Amino acid sequence: MTPSRLRYETYRDLYQSERARRDEIRGGVGTPVAALAFSVYSLAAVAANFDAGKWSSGTGIAIMMLAGLAVLTLVAGSVMIVRVEMDFVYLDPPDLRELVAAEKRLRAHDSQDDQRVTDERVVAQLQDLLAAAYDIAYRRYFAGNEQAARDRTRGLRLLIVALAILSLALAVLPFHNGGGTP
Repeated sequence: MTPSRLRYETYRDLYQSERARRDEIRGGVGTPVAALAFSVYSLAAVAANFDAGKWSSGTGIAIMMLAGLAVLTLVAGSVMIVRVEMDFVYLDPPDLRELVAAEKRLRAHDSQDDQRVTDERVVAQLQDLLAAAYDIAYRRYFAGNEQAARDRTRGLRLLIVALAILSLALAVLPFHNGGGTP
């Protein structure tokens, strides 16, 4: 295997793995979205069962503060989940038309330099060109995937915090509605 071929195959494989990772990250967004939907449902349950006439009681203030905090964390988590898609990079190596044009330029350049134009030489140069294209795409995919994965994780954590806060609000709700001591 020539060094040119080795570079080409290495960077092609790296590019393909990061491209597949992007799809895995995108597929992993389903969990935070489900947590978001459940959180919104829980927030609606708190709002529907909240007695606005008792808002100034200790439990009323606690529920309103918890609901407000939950809304803030839901919004922050939602922003992080939306950012996941924004962080993805869409970059592909040269297509066939670009490769044919590059081959013509390489052959024209070699013939101007009074060098013998051989298919092996052009193939090696094209493999180096493709390796460079795969390297650029890999690096951009890697950076975008890293940011997207961080955003997905942060978003999920924020949504879990929102669920915990809403659970507390739901736990206080019976006391607010007269089921316990005010």
